[in-house]
Amino acid sequence: MNKFSCTRSLGEEIYYATLIAENEQQAKEMAIDETNKKFSRSGGRLREWSARVLESDVDGPARIIDCGYREA
Repeated sequence: MNKFSCTRSLGEEIYYATLIAENEQQAKEMAIDETNKKFSRSGGRLREWSARVLESDVDGPARIIDCGYREA
């Protein structure tokens, strides 16, 4: 498992999620799901998200650590 930071820009807002996932694909999917739950379908599509590994070899299970948005 890896710790990821995922981000997506939508106009003046930047959505973000910090999470634990197996790979980049799963990280983006989890970010979309969590953002949609919290912010009424603001998650967008997979290709609109960027993901980068913050830490490798992290203990599982896959989970959201933090999710939110801020203005640019």
